[in-house]
Amino acid sequence: GMGGVGKTTLTQNIFRELEGSFQVSVWVCVSLDFNAERLTQEIVKKIPKVNDEKDNATNHEVIAQRLKSKRLLLVLHDVWTYHEDEWKKLLAPLNQTGGEKGNVVIVTTRIPKVASMVTTTNSSIDVERLTHEDTMSFFEVCVFGDQQPWKDHPELRDVGSKIVKKLKGFPFAARTVG
Repeated sequence: GMGGVGKTTLTQNIFRELEGSFQVSVWVCVSLDFNAERLTQEIVKKIPKVNDEKDNATNHEVIAQRLKSKRLLLVLHDVWTYHEDEWKKLLAPLNQTGGEKGNVVIVTTRIPKVASMVTTTNSSIDVERLTHEDTMSFFEVCVFGDQQPWKDHPELRDVGSKIVKKLKGFPFAARTVG
C-alpha cells in the first residue's frame, strides 16, 4: 500500500497480537538498503544469546544457534527493493533452525512488485485508503475523542468534511491533522 495508508500500524498490531505465540520476535526496518549482511547483523542483535554459543561464529551460524528449535516472528518493515540472492542469504539461517514450519516472516512494502516476489503464501494484504465516511469517523475521533460535537455544532461538521476531503482517505494524514 501507499505511504500513510496504515501498513505500519496494521503490522504493529499484528506483531503485538502474535509475538506471545513465538519464542523470538524481531522487527527490522529495511528501507532502501536491502543488504542481507546488514539485516542479519540487526537480527542477531535482537535475538537473545544462548549459553552454548560458539566463539567466532558467523552471523548466520549465531542466528541458527540462537533459534534452534524456536519459532521466529520476523517483520521486515518498509522493503523498497528486492534482490533474490540477498533474500535467499537473509533467509538461509532461518531454514537451519528446526523451526521452519512455525517461523513467520511478514514483509511490508509500498511496491507491489516486491510484495509479489517475496510472497510464499496467499496471505498478501493490499492496504487501501479509507472511504470518505471512515476517514470522517476516524478524523472525528482524532479531533474530539469520545465527544461528538458534530451533533451540537453542525457547522463544524461542514468544516470537518472539507478537511477530510483533502485528506484523501489516508489515516496517517487524518491522525496528524486531527
